[in-house]
Amino acid sequence: MEVIEVVGGAAVRATNILTPPAEQRICTEAATLLPVGTGDRMGMATAGNEPLEIALNPMPGRHLHDHLRALRDEHGPIAPVHFYGMPSYVILDYDELRAFFTAQEEFPGGEVYKHQLESTIGPTFISMDGSEHDVYRQLVTPAFRSRATTRFVDSQLTPLAHQMLDGIVSAGEGDLVTGFADRLPFWAISRKLGLPDGYEDRQRGWAHALLSELSDPEGAKVASAELTELIAPVIADRRSNPGDDVISQLVANDYNGRRLTDAEVLSHVRLLFAVGATTTSDALSNLLWTLLNRPELLRRLREEPDSRPSAVRELLRWEPPVPLLPRMALNGGVIAGVEVPPMSIVLGGIASANRDPGRFADPDTFDIDRPDTDVLTFGFGSKFCPGSHLAKLQLLAALEVVLDRLPELQLLDDEPVPEPSGCNLRSVSSLRCKWTAS
Repeated sequence: MEVIEVVGGAAVRATNILTPPAEQRICTEAATLLPVGTGDRMGMATAGNEPLEIALNPMPGRHLHDHLRALRDEHGPIAPVHFYGMPSYVILDYDELRAFFTAQEEFPGGEVYKHQLESTIGPTFISMDGSEHDVYRQLVTPAFRSRATTRFVDSQLTPLAHQMLDGIVSAGEGDLVTGFADRLPFWAISRKLGLPDGYEDRQRGWAHALLSELSDPEGAKVASAELTELIAPVIADRRSNPGDDVISQLVANDYNGRRLTDAEVLSHVRLLFAVGATTTSDALSNLLWTLLNRPELLRRLREEPDSRPSAVRELLRWEPPVPLLPRMALNGGVIAGVEVPPMSIVLGGIASANRDPGRFADPDTFDIDRPDTDVLTFGFGSKFCPGSHLAKLQLLAALEVVLDRLPELQLLDDEPVPEPSGCNLRSVSSLRCKWTAS
């Protein structure tokens, strides 16, 4: 079953909620930020007579956080909003969002991904729920255990980051998003999977095409086919010649006598590109933007290497790469005392929960000395992201290489600096910088 709404003359499916159609992306750039109105507790948030549209606007920088805070102040832990033109709800409170993530039977997390991604990525554990999810998660996640991940970062990712900066360091200036943050996580996952060299710079394009399945189905199909052409021979080879890469582990893993088929391995490899590498890339761009706009903190991190993990941890709280995580309330339910109708879109307001003043002191301040407290950036409960440890290690390794290789790093004075933008996937599009050439 799907819900169809009309937005600006274009039909929008209720399941098309990760990547908007091309027409909506155009509207996004022209949209006007709407202040929160004075609707009652159960009424639709409004700006004058217009509904608050929380998705069809990039909401750069503080605008997103200001809007989420205003919604929480007006409505409490859950607020009604529009999301791509559809009446929806956003959970804004830390405790309520954590409880929502835990309530898998009432609000299953796989349904959105099933509609959004399965036809080109294929079935994966994130599009499954219940016992099926648990079995496939056990088959996939051993490849991302802490010890193996740490070895990979030390032996392959850090040298790869150095290699990537080799091409730009002597120039004394460059774009650290297009030349580094947009590339490193995709090159890294390719190495971790054990894929052949030569395709790394096409991988971000493939990932974005896969995430745009409903808005550009033909492009998603082409990307899926090209990835399959690259990956399938590797799977076949690893069945007879296993190595120490992730594909070898996916092929060999056994859980209660169950193993992944070739098609299932393919699906999960596509997923790693589409979701894992993309969000790590976006988080890296946000991290670099945050530090480059705080020169004194950047200097401190050069002088105090032990403070760098805290900077990564605080970034993931303060500006997460997925600020709003959509789910579908298939059968409806009650959230924070509000009756949510069946088939409603419910947004997990991660960016709001991570700045909940009831959980975090001075939550809008980027403070690397903040006590280590659990955040909801990687979810919670049975759907907690199994790649969280790898993502944090990648961000830390990338930061350390940048600080090591680019002395006197700073933003170019004559360049306007884009801010983190996006409500579904949040990142910085460009960071033109200069440094002392070596």
